Amino acid sequence: MNTLSWYSDSVPLADLYPVAVRNLLNVANDRRSFFEDMINPEVQPNVGYRALANILHAGWVRTVLTANFDECVQRASIIQNRPHHLVSIKTPSDLIRFSSAPENPQLVYLHGSVEHLTDRNLDTDVQDLDAEIVDRVKPLLRDHPVIVIGYRGAEPSIMRRLFLDNVDYANRFYNGIYWCVLDREIDLPLPPMVAELAARIGGNFNKVGIRHFDDLLDRELWHRLSTEGHQPTRQPSRGGPIDVPFDMRVQEQDSVDDLDLVLLFTRLREYALVLSIAAPDAFDREWTLSLAETFHLIGKPTGNEFHPTVAGNLLFSKGEPTASPGAHVRLRAKGPERWLRQCFGDDADFLPQEDDSVYEVDIRGNLWSQLDQLTEILSLVNRQFRLKQEVSRQARSYNPLALKEMIVNALVHRNYETDEAVEIEITPASIQTVSPGGLVDAVVAQMYDSELEALIKSGRRSIKGYRNSVISDLFYGGGQMDHTGSGLSDMWRETVNNNGDVTFGPTNSNTRFEVAIRARQEAVDEITNTAVADESQVTRYSSNILPISAMPEWVWHAGTTAGTNKGLYHSASGLPVPPGLVQDGRFYTLFDLEELADGLVTPFDVGDIEAMRVDELLLLPNGTNILIHLLQDAVLRHCRALGMQVDWSRKRAHFPRYEDGDERRVTYQARYKRATRTVVKVRMRRDSDEVSYYEHKALSVTILPAGEEWCLILSPGYAFTRNGFGKLIGNEKINSLSTRRAAKDFNASVHNDLTFWLAMLIEGQSGLFSLLPDVSSELEPYAPNIVISDQLVGASLNSSAFDDLAISQAIADDEMDELDTELMKLADMDEVENPDDNETDQGV
Repeated sequence: MNTLSWYSDSVPLADLYPVAVRNLLNVANDRRSFFEDMINPEVQPNVGYRALANILHAGWVRTVLTANFDECVQRASIIQNRPHHLVSIKTPSDLIRFSSAPENPQLVYLHGSVEHLTDRNLDTDVQDLDAEIVDRVKPLLRDHPVIVIGYRGAEPSIMRRLFLDNVDYANRFYNGIYWCVLDREIDLPLPPMVAELAARIGGNFNKVGIRHFDDLLDRELWHRLSTEGHQPTRQPSRGGPIDVPFDMRVQEQDSVDDLDLVLLFTRLREYALVLSIAAPDAFDREWTLSLAETFHLIGKPTGNEFHPTVAGNLLFSKGEPTASPGAHVRLRAKGPERWLRQCFGDDADFLPQEDDSVYEVDIRGNLWSQLDQLTEILSLVNRQFRLKQEVSRQARSYNPLALKEMIVNALVHRNYETDEAVEIEITPASIQTVSPGGLVDAVVAQMYDSELEALIKSGRRSIKGYRNSVISDLFYGGGQMDHTGSGLSDMWRETVNNNGDVTFGPTNSNTRFEVAIRARQEAVDEITNTAVADESQVTRYSSNILPISAMPEWVWHAGTTAGTNKGLYHSASGLPVPPGLVQDGRFYTLFDLEELADGLVTPFDVGDIEAMRVDELLLLPNGTNILIHLLQDAVLRHCRALGMQVDWSRKRAHFPRYEDGDERRVTYQARYKRATRTVVKVRMRRDSDEVSYYEHKALSVTILPAGEEWCLILSPGYAFTRNGFGKLIGNEKINSLSTRRAAKDFNASVHNDLTFWLAMLIEGQSGLFSLLPDVSSELEPYAPNIVISDQLVGASLNSSAFDDLAISQAIADDEMDELDTELMKLADMDEVENPDDNETDQGV
């Protein structure tokens, strides 16, 4: 080195950097090639840059000025998928996108861009900055605190043009400059221009000791801010720049009221927990809207009214999203009719063709609803069978994780600016998805002219890029999507391990993305009845469990001299009493009894009203039974609010017949299409035209704890009345007969019953639903908010153990005739013995 005229041992290497570049890389194109290799290493950005991406996403820092040329911040943003939109300003022409109060975080390359040949690396370049950059940036430095990390402060272009020349303009940087130096260097003198700046602005200059770059950004800033409960912030949206991603654009024609705010709150709360952001336990509209705006689900393009963004509309619309005409999935299953019926049941409609039959369905609703529907349909296709080997075991046609990655990929990464739908084609041998939109530029740039499938199958897992940053980030926050860029890798690995195969990649025109998973060969043989696998029937069973997503946090209780609920309501003499339970001299309720007594005249002593948390109630000797009673009461009141008759003693509800007719039919949204069901049937005497009794489809409800969670158990069944309303046939033997009647319904019929009752409970909604209180208007403001999921848990089970049921089903018709005869006899006896019985629905 000493032989080089420009090199000197007395000059620090850092100060020789621009001179070395001028002498060794003076040709601009050579310099670009060299630095492009240097700034794009085959390593991931370190933890400090990932923490910075999260900080930018939270809005705690909105602008990063860098003297470097590397892509570390941008690559960290891609890996984290946060922030959703990072405005990168590299050239003077990019300055049109710069803002002193940015709505989205911005990254400004002060020394230009290597790839655009605008870099300032030479010793002559670092003496000055582009005048337009200085004019744009200096108001930002004046109006905000400045944190300097990892910068030595030696270039006149930055130290003089940005800082020293603007001391007076920036009022001596009265918001403060925080100059970070390593702890081990805290006592060393500052570089000359930094020392000059410190002297000129006095106490506004702060030297801060740090362990290192990663420690400051990750532990001292990101984790401290998040664990201390600081809420994310964001500049008010103003419509955004023209290049804002499609899913971040505000839909001014739509209203926030078009969104399912309870579902929005639930998903944002899950998302907040991932980011270690403090979140309320119960629905909070103000918190929900604030965080939704911060994370680009709603915005205020003009005025003060919130409107959904495209992502907000697609993810949380109450009905069908309006942001994209192609936001639905066309699913088509083609194969032998026997196979289709095994998968979808006998109630499905098939289109016969020359060789095979076809089952078609259009999957609509918000993206969460589409995901749930597709998961259920593919689980029906993904049948379980017995694989005979040296040690026999249960196997599936497809790995469930691989199917999940396939449908999530189709929903999250597709192009929503087109009116094309996602297409799914299912055959006995394979499942294929075709999604509008090919690979995004960020992914193409990481492939280096290789094929995506070849790279993934060679072990590459870090190829990442997002067309819909907001949608993909919310799917990750909700646990539906892997965040490490391994989705396609996992899909391929799990499929191969399951003895299947998968192909994927863009079409030649890069306008669509195709994925095809082929079933393991044994599964294909079993479906076509030529398999070595055993012949036992495998059926998809749907559980009757609905998770309770939001439980009440508090229970109120007050003293009472009444011994029963009926006695309390009678002694209240018309004063408002909320639903509850009298137990051991106390009245327990989920209604806010303190607020109620403060606002209304009640029969309770205000000084004797106490509130306790639900977890405290559960510690009491009979606390669990009290809570179960209160929750079951809330569910039954929800049923009554929907027009059902309630049998409080049996915890059962049923629809009454119409006043002007003997039977009642209900049209509802079934699993995949609209259907009609008879919920009240008239049974005539066999020897006359007189009505013997009415058979009602009924629903029994039970609340059960499941570990730390709570769930609602739905048990479809039957009720029998004399008048088609609430006059139940009173003989006690009717309970066993109701059970016997329900036992005549098998597999698909029971599944259809559960689907029907679920549709009734949610009133055509999708996602989560809140229970209706069914109380007087004066009590309604004090009602609890109980939120229940609309998704029944399902499982595929080998049904060879249920062979006896198949025998029972074969003789079901004969037993139904015998059962009908018994019911008619009981109806006649009940009419003679209890001619004036009151109706059953007397709950208060």
